[in-house]
Amino acid sequence: MMKSILLAFMLFIFSQVSFADDATIFETKTYHVAIYSFCPEGYVSCEDVESVITNKKDHTSLTIKGHTMNRDCDTGSCSFYGYSFTNKNMKYTIFQQGILYISKNGKLVFSEEGVFNY
Repeated sequence: MMKSILLAFMLFIFSQVSFADDATIFETKTYHVAIYSFCPEGYVSCEDVESVITNKKDHTSLTIKGHTMNRDCDTGSCSFYGYSFTNKNMKYTIFQQGILYISKNGKLVFSEEGVFNY
């Protein structure tokens, strides 16, 4: 009985600590991207971000770790301008203005406009 109570309490506590309750969705004609931030709410800069990038044409998905892109953090303003995710030689960059860039070995191979759904 005590184990059941302890387990229920632990599950409740861990469910309250989760930072990635909701995904930020970015949609283009070709890709559906779910972005999860594992940093506390209110943090502009985050090094612990994950994306699930799904190709709408062939329904393949890729889960990649990444981070937010910020500028002027040294001066204290630290403004957010997008996300960056790297998988081997591929880099997926999503800009706040609604543009997805996919680069291979530093060369742009794909770009497409999209919209964020928060």
